[in-house]
Amino acid sequence: MVIPRFYVPQPLVVGASVILPEAVANHAVRVLRLQAGDPLVLFNGQGGAYAGVLQAQVADDADAPKGKRAGKQSRASTQRAVQVLLHAFEPDDRASPLRIALWQGVSAAERMDTTWQKSVELGVYRCVPIETRRCVARLDAARAEKRHAHWQGVIVAAAEQCGLNRLPELCGVRPLADALREPTTGVRVMLDPDATESYPAWLEQQQDLTDLTMLIGPEGGFAPEEIDAAKAAGFLCFRLGPRVFRTETAGPVALAVTQAIAGDLR
Repeated sequence: MVIPRFYVPQPLVVGASVILPEAVANHAVRVLRLQAGDPLVLFNGQGGAYAGVLQAQVADDADAPKGKRAGKQSRASTQRAVQVLLHAFEPDDRASPLRIALWQGVSAAERMDTTWQKSVELGVYRCVPIETRRCVARLDAARAEKRHAHWQGVIVAAAEQCGLNRLPELCGVRPLADALREPTTGVRVMLDPDATESYPAWLEQQQDLTDLTMLIGPEGGFAPEEIDAAKAAGFLCFRLGPRVFRTETAGPVALAVTQAIAGDLR
């Protein structure tokens, strides 16, 4: 039996009875049909997870007396009745020993969702959406804010599914030129199908790799001047293999190769 996991951004303590946020309560009771006494796991993204049992479930409006359907205020009160009793703490974060920051060129909605989802499953540490010259998707301030909230939801859902208990950081959208001026720790690499040096071959020669920034281009790839600017900012340029990956594939493949050679997929 797969025990459902939910992200709850609030303090969690063994022995406490936690009121689930409305969206989480709806998903647990109305979608998954969990009943009182069913086991579940909560985590708040700060490390570790808490095992618990559902104590009560939402009262459906259909259960109310005829002519007395619940309004907004009464529905909120029934949502507050959805509680979980926490009885054990599990300290395992399941986080990768590598702190990998993925700088991903902004792509179309579904493609970007796929990149973040699979990257979380593969242990990414930081997600950084990057605007480049050849990005198909262009985001003004309002759209960027909406996409950021959506991407955060994708990251949370992926963490719930894969067992990760510490959420990767999601940064705001920024132009490549601005990002290149920001200080980073560790090694910087970028992927370019026209590069001559193999990324896996280089990776196998590295020892004690802990921090890595990985730059991936959008659908149209990098413009030549962007490659030059990245190299000038200290990025090492590699090819990932003999074939050209789609933008939503390149990042997860690079993460998988990195985790297999130098991380925790061994």
